[in-house]
Amino acid sequence: MNNIKILIVDDHKLVRTGIRYTLTASEYAHLIDRIDEVTNGKEAIERSKIFAYDIILMDINMPEMDGIKATTEIMREDEKANIIALSMHSDDYEIRSMIKAGAKGYLLKNTGSEVLAEAIRTVLDGGKYYSNEVALKLMEPFGGEDENNKASNASPDKRTVSLTRRELEVLRLIANEYTNEEIAKKFKLSKRTIDSHRQNILSNLQVKNTAGLIKYAIKLGLV
Repeated sequence: MNNIKILIVDDHKLVRTGIRYTLTASEYAHLIDRIDEVTNGKEAIERSKIFAYDIILMDINMPEMDGIKATTEIMREDEKANIIALSMHSDDYEIRSMIKAGAKGYLLKNTGSEVLAEAIRTVLDGGKYYSNEVALKLMEPFGGEDENNKASNASPDKRTVSLTRRELEVLRLIANEYTNEEIAKKFKLSKRTIDSHRQNILSNLQVKNTAGLIKYAIKLGLV
């Protein structure tokens, strides 16, 4: 993973500047070859035809053309494009529309630099990355209850809701093949603490082993 080319798509200069700073201050800064910026979806489409970006960080609500339409068009031209939505909102419609359009990740703009770097790494490795708030939203019913299909629109899984933010982060890393020692090092915690988190996750999700955790993480869209 080197010579990474990134395109930031956002109509607010202050936001673009903040994202650029976050990227250049991340642990992967030395791997980034170029960072370009555009202000709307139309510009993103044109720019993506000129340069083969490894990652496109896409805002959703923009003038000229929104991020959903831009993502759809870019993915139509290049189904391998790596687009990560960056939004102020965790709105059901926007989340599901971006994922349907082909986005491989969805983060909120209050995301820290460590999470953004992790999302980029995961997507470049062929995975998908949704922030914890987004992952939980994806577990909720959408558009109201269908009288003919009540079972499919059951309330959010109580097992998932019972997980803490830290436990969701640990679950994501387990599913991405991190060992307990590696997770402990990443969070600067003791291995014993991570072992405890792992046991709590197994208990709360009512699964028996790592295979069960991975299946559940896939269901949540964490990998």
